[in-house]
Amino acid sequence: MTQFENNGLRPSHTPVMEDAILMTSGRIGSWEILLKRRPLSSTDLANRYDTVSGNWERTAGRFQLEAAYQKPLLASQVATVLGQAGPQAQVLDCGVGSGSLSIALDRILTDPVIFHGIDTSAKMLVQARSKMQSAGLRAHFKQADILSLPHDDQSFDVVMAAHVLEHLPDPKRALREMVRVLKPGGMVFVCATRPSLFGALIQLKWRTWAVTEEQGVAWLRACQLTEIGYQPVHLGACAGVASTAFWARLPK
Repeated sequence: MTQFENNGLRPSHTPVMEDAILMTSGRIGSWEILLKRRPLSSTDLANRYDTVSGNWERTAGRFQLEAAYQKPLLASQVATVLGQAGPQAQVLDCGVGSGSLSIALDRILTDPVIFHGIDTSAKMLVQARSKMQSAGLRAHFKQADILSLPHDDQSFDVVMAAHVLEHLPDPKRALREMVRVLKPGGMVFVCATRPSLFGALIQLKWRTWAVTEEQGVAWLRACQLTEIGYQPVHLGACAGVASTAFWARLPK
C-alpha cells in the first residue's frame, strides 16, 4: 500500500563552495574571470517542479531515465547491499521526482524492499505516488528538503538522489545529510549532470553545477565514504552521456 504524507561552458577547476554556483571561468593574462549565478531557492525550485510536474513523465520517457539508471545501479552492486539487509531493507530516494530512479532500482532486485521518497514539490510527489504504485512498489512519501531530512540517524540501507545535488549551492551539505540517515555499511548512490553541451543547457535553465568526475569523487570522500565508484549515464533523446552516476559506502 502506498502512503503519502505532505509535511510540510564548464568550470576550469574545482569550484569553491559558496552561495553562488560557478557557471564558467577562464583566464586572460593575469586576470581570472568567474561567472557565477545565484541558485534557485528551495521555494522557487519547488514551484518550478510543480509547474513542470504534469509533463515530467513525458520528459522521463524522452530521456529513457528508467533504462538509463539501470546500468550504473547494476555496476554499483546496490542489489547485493540490499540483499544483505534482508526483506525489510529500506531505501530513501531524495528528490524522487516521478519515481524513475526507484523504479529502475526495483527492476534489478530479486526481492522487494521498502521505498521512501521525499521531494520539495508536492505535485511531483503526486506523480511519484501514482507511477510507483502502478509499478508495484511499496512506498511512503513526504514533502521535505534534502538539506533537512525528516528521518532518524541510520535509518536506511540505501540513500540515493538523481539530479538533485547539482541544484544546491553546497552539494556536500546535502550529502552529509544523506549520510546521516544511512546505516553503517549502507550505500549512497547519486546521479549528477556532467560537463557537456547538454549539461551547459541544463546549467543555464536550472542554475545547476556541471559536476566533473573529480568533483563528485571529492564530495564523497569529504563525507568519509569509501568504495567509491562512478560510471557515465547515457540518456536518450540525443542527450548522450549527459550525467555521471556515483556510488560509495559508509564504513561499518
